[in-house]
Amino acid sequence: MSRRGTLALVVRQEWRMLIADRSLLLVLGLLVALITYGFANGLAEVRTRDAMVESVLQAEAKAGRSQLERFDRIASGQELPSPFNNPANPAIAGNGSGRQAVLPSAALAPIAIGQSDMMPNSYRIGTRSKVEFMYDSEIESPWNLLSGHFDLSFVIVFLLPLLIFALTFNLLSSERESGTERMLLSQPLGLGTLALGKLIPRAAPLLAVAALLPILLLLAFRSEAWGAGWLLFGWAALVLAYGLFWFALAFAINTLRRSSSANALMLIAGWTILVLVMPVMLNLLVERLHPAPSRTELSIQTRAIQADNLRRYDDLFSGDYRYIDEPESLQAKDGKIEIPARTMASFLARRDMDKRVDGLLDGFDQSLAGQQAAADRLSFLSPAVLAYEGLTVLAGTDGQRYLTFRQDVSQFHDGWRARFEPLIMNGVAITRPDLENLPRWQAPPHDRRGAARALGWYVAVMALCALVAGVLGCWRLRRYTVA
Repeated sequence: MSRRGTLALVVRQEWRMLIADRSLLLVLGLLVALITYGFANGLAEVRTRDAMVESVLQAEAKAGRSQLERFDRIASGQELPSPFNNPANPAIAGNGSGRQAVLPSAALAPIAIGQSDMMPNSYRIGTRSKVEFMYDSEIESPWNLLSGHFDLSFVIVFLLPLLIFALTFNLLSSERESGTERMLLSQPLGLGTLALGKLIPRAAPLLAVAALLPILLLLAFRSEAWGAGWLLFGWAALVLAYGLFWFALAFAINTLRRSSSANALMLIAGWTILVLVMPVMLNLLVERLHPAPSRTELSIQTRAIQADNLRRYDDLFSGDYRYIDEPESLQAKDGKIEIPARTMASFLARRDMDKRVDGLLDGFDQSLAGQQAAADRLSFLSPAVLAYEGLTVLAGTDGQRYLTFRQDVSQFHDGWRARFEPLIMNGVAITRPDLENLPRWQAPPHDRRGAARALGWYVAVMALCALVAGVLGCWRLRRYTVA
């Protein structure tokens, strides 16, 4: 019988044995349950965030209509202007138009919650300082959420290796311990053919379920996934490469000719090091290489600048309140409008705040970018980090996407304030067409080409790790002796 025929015979026999003792069916059933539950959690989180985005966009539309209606009532004399709510005042219009900058969920967002529960996906744009709305949350490194959520990425990164171990810890040792090893190898059957024949019926169904079931769930419950294109194949490639690494590692451990219990202990130890310990160590290394600026320093500087601005614009902040008794003085006349002193002081103080802390704020963003770049460079040290980073890139919940979003929001905010600053400083009144044609945020789409390129790197490195483990196992197999 040819080697191929012998391999097919071993595969069929091993398949029958796995079905008979129900171990494969049990593991597959558990995997299906875990994937379904993880997907449901991720989908619920995405739907919650999508609902939040929809609500803020509705609030923006409502605020815009309300502002136009108030402008019309004031212009027609039906309502007197207020120093704190006058749409013709550019300082009020610039900070109260309700513009929202939002980051929509990507097509494959349910597969990994990633940093989406920590990083804001919407900001209310106005003329206020960036410190007030963009830097009021904690900075986290790209791996701090690696063990925080039960979603598909958690199932794949953490639990899939354990299910693989359940099927492979006694891949070769079971034959030796049952006394059938010498009998099998006395036949025209090589040890490599035996090992491969035992691996195939374990790896094929397990990896098929891990790679294909989430795709089916995405297509069934996430309509956007139908347009994801090659990203769905990227998911399958990454999961297959990650699973093959752990199968290759289990194969290499089995070639050490230890007992089944010793194999299990070594596999669990390897999982602990690569999945739990190594990401923490890499996290500490990344933070040391690119430490984030101190939040305390930012808070101290902000308070000092606020105190300085109170002194600098004390005369404006203590301006009179005659506008309350003389609201008609707030009416626009010949394209001009009087800006209340306190409103002007508030605008100038917030403008000065950004000018004086821009360097520190840039330091935060540069630190995040440096941490992410370092994470990408060092991720090859842990297959778990590779897989997790790749899954968040697919889901559009990776740190780089949120950092880019923050940078885009910062630029939009700068342009927004630059539009209103000369109007405020020169007392130019806002007209109805101005309100109707204010700039609107254009939500950036998920960069699928960039995601595909990044994913190609993760898959290639993961495949290389699997190849190294497989080659090591084959090398050990050549020195495997049958007692």
